[in-house]
Amino acid sequence: MGVQGRDHILQYAFADDRGNVVMSALTRSEAPAAIMFGASPDDLAASPLPAEAFEPMAQAVCHGATLVAFQRVLQGGLLPASGLAAAAGVECAWRRFARLARDKGLPAPSDGVLTLHDCLALANLPVPASEDAALRALAIRDLWLWMEAQG
Repeated sequence: MGVQGRDHILQYAFADDRGNVVMSALTRSEAPAAIMFGASPDDLAASPLPAEAFEPMAQAVCHGATLVAFQRVLQGGLLPASGLAAAAGVECAWRRFARLARDKGLPAPSDGVLTLHDCLALANLPVPASEDAALRALAIRDLWLWMEAQG
């Protein structure tokens, strides 16, 4: 979302398989080089949580869950290590969609890079109205369920 001082401000959101947003939170993530990346997000509706406050929340919401993320190279993303360790597993919607699109002959963008919006459009699913993490989490859930229905 931006940079404040030497910290990145991140928004995390988790949706369950029933379509409930079970958590959405702003938090700080220490990044020594963050000062080079941009301006301060001065118009946040809530103050970001310190990393040490967010970490046990992430661990609790991830405990025993299979996480589904959308990113080209799945490395657990920016999730705190304790949240990642508490999860039962992590799946990558981007990788799964790329395989499914190839198998079904769905057209890919000319540059070959599939964004979440591309995948949703190819699946005839609505795209999120904004980059809000909660809306993206729900869109990833919808895409995953669509892929499940494809077999």
